[in-house]
Amino acid sequence: AITLDNQLVVLATVAADAGRYHVEAVNEVTGESATSAAIYLSVSDPGSEVQTPVIVIGPKDTTVLAGIQATLECVANARAVENLVVSWKRDGRHLHSGRRLVIPTPSSSDTGSYVCEASLSNSTGRPAEAAAHLTVIEPPSLRIQPQRETFAELDRTVDIPCQATGVPQPRVEWFKDAVPVSKLANPRYKITAATGLTVRRVQPGDGGIFQCLARNAAGETQASTQLLVSGAAPTFTSPPSDQTVTDGNRALFTCQTSGAPKPAITWRKGLQVLASGSVQVPRFTLLQSGGLEIQPISFQDSGAYTCIASNSEGSINATATLTVMKRTVISVPPVDQRVIKGTTATLNCNATHDPRVTISFRWERGDKPVLPTSGGRVSVRQGALTIGQTWSGDIGDYTCTVTSAAGNDSHTARLEVIELPHSPRSLTARLNDSDSRSVLLSWLRPFDGNSPLFSLRAGALRKHLGETLSVANLCVFCLDSPWKVSLSEVDPAVTETPVGGLTPARTYQFRLCAVNQVGRGQYSAETQR
Repeated sequence: AITLDNQLVVLATVAADAGRYHVEAVNEVTGESATSAAIYLSVSDPGSEVQTPVIVIGPKDTTVLAGIQATLECVANARAVENLVVSWKRDGRHLHSGRRLVIPTPSSSDTGSYVCEASLSNSTGRPAEAAAHLTVIEPPSLRIQPQRETFAELDRTVDIPCQATGVPQPRVEWFKDAVPVSKLANPRYKITAATGLTVRRVQPGDGGIFQCLARNAAGETQASTQLLVSGAAPTFTSPPSDQTVTDGNRALFTCQTSGAPKPAITWRKGLQVLASGSVQVPRFTLLQSGGLEIQPISFQDSGAYTCIASNSEGSINATATLTVMKRTVISVPPVDQRVIKGTTATLNCNATHDPRVTISFRWERGDKPVLPTSGGRVSVRQGALTIGQTWSGDIGDYTCTVTSAAGNDSHTARLEVIELPHSPRSLTARLNDSDSRSVLLSWLRPFDGNSPLFSLRAGALRKHLGETLSVANLCVFCLDSPWKVSLSEVDPAVTETPVGGLTPARTYQFRLCAVNQVGRGQYSAETQR
């Protein structure tokens, strides 16, 4: 027997089968032939014993196209070979007897497992079996396919149908103008196996050739349609509106449109083109949305602005007015002040502004508001802050803030409240060991009254033994004789100083006062004699 793949099988060999064998291949078109080298078959005496059936070459798993003949082959051997029976079954049902099972026009229903059985007709023994699987595949076919032309309206959703069948189930791939839709990464394109391709919110750029390609192991098929987007004259979806802005800020006009093809946007002020696809004036920017941005704004930008939208289907325009207001700024800012305790402090604050807006002033000390008091000690009038009967608790940073629809501004000034310095404390006098005509005075530094000390002044009262000596007082701020100014300019930074030129055998008392910008403070308590 010669198998489907040209193998020679000699069944139930006998002595007469011995000899040389070769194979010859002939080209039926050209007539050329080729002969293989010979091989020698030797046969030993098999005797006359019975040999149970065996399957020498079993059937092979086979895949065929629907409608194309399928052949399964099963080569078996037994002794005696003339009693050998080869049969085919599927699902236990007998189909055919013979070495080959031929299915002339297979369909998908013929897919399944086929069993070859080899048995001896005169034997009740168990037959030899071998199975193979036949797979029948069907090339894709389009059960539903698109029309040659598909019409769509702008901003609407359109479905392009394409449903394929086949075995195995075909894989469907979509192309737009020969480019795979998957590579376009367009979120508006959605592919579903149940319907096909859906294009949402159709835009003019969606027009073109869409191709549906169905492919499986058995082949492929395709269908295409031309998507035509109908033209539409421009319409405004968000027209420009009047704007009021402050000079130096940014103005933004909207101008959103729809239409097919996409409308071209041009912005004008009067006859001057400010921004378009080909014109760009400094400070004027045409946005992707069609809007106009102006930055920074100046007073000269006030006026009417027109957005013009046009395409092949028509042209429309809309106008809006820009009003520019003068920015509110503090023109008279508060300045740092230093006042004497108990007097009145006034922090002035005034602003220039656009006459069309209303302004308001607010005063803060640190982060807390300064509010007028019921007794009138603290008052705010037209931006000016007045504080009467000032004291150390009023010291701090005061911020004036002006607010308005045309901008805000603020300035800060510091208020210092000064007073007479306090008298030095713990004044003591002790003899100078190195000089019998001098003493050492020491003290604790006094409060400076919130104003740097200019100097310290020492006064001395001299007496004879048991007798008071009347001398003229030389202190320019005090006339209370008989005290004499011994030191008129003592460095305020020191806390100890010598006093010389004293007369032996005399007793002295000393006192000390501090001087700052306000004046001379009270004298300290006198030292012991």
